[in-house]
Amino acid sequence: MSKRAKLILLVVLILLILLSGAYLYYTISMQDRTSERNAAIAAARTQAQLTEVERADKWVWGENSIFWVVLGTTAAGEEEYVWMKYKSDGTPAEGQNALRTLPLAGTVTRDDMRSRFEAELPDAKLIRLLPGVYSNQYVWQIFYEQNDTRYYRFYNLKDGSEVGQPSALPKW
Repeated sequence: MSKRAKLILLVVLILLILLSGAYLYYTISMQDRTSERNAAIAAARTQAQLTEVERADKWVWGENSIFWVVLGTTAAGEEEYVWMKYKSDGTPAEGQNALRTLPLAGTVTRDDMRSRFEAELPDAKLIRLLPGVYSNQYVWQIFYEQNDTRYYRFYNLKDGSEVGQPSALPKW
């Protein structure tokens, strides 16, 4: 084997080791979140009788406002949102309002909210769009960047009306 072939083999081996290490690091660092997400989906299937799950998003807006929001389909074929409240240690909350459901019918959809945002702020860059609970209302949270400043904006999930004023984040 020539020196050039040995060098190429060594470079490929080093790249494989680096990629494997990066994958392992990512898997280990996301393990807790993945298991929490899987537990939230299982709880939504059991407690809200969901037969299919389309997506699950974690909503955090302060220590007392942590939810997993699961969008799924019931056995009756109706799509609904399921909000499951969590404690700051990553365990499910118990008691009143620990589980909330809202039928998807009659709400503003994710696609409608994205279209509305793009129409209202065409020069802004959408970073994230999440369902959540803000000011005791079901909302869409839009996190976006405009003119080198990042903002949060909230819209009522049921009728699409704006909730509060946009909140600008300080520049770091």
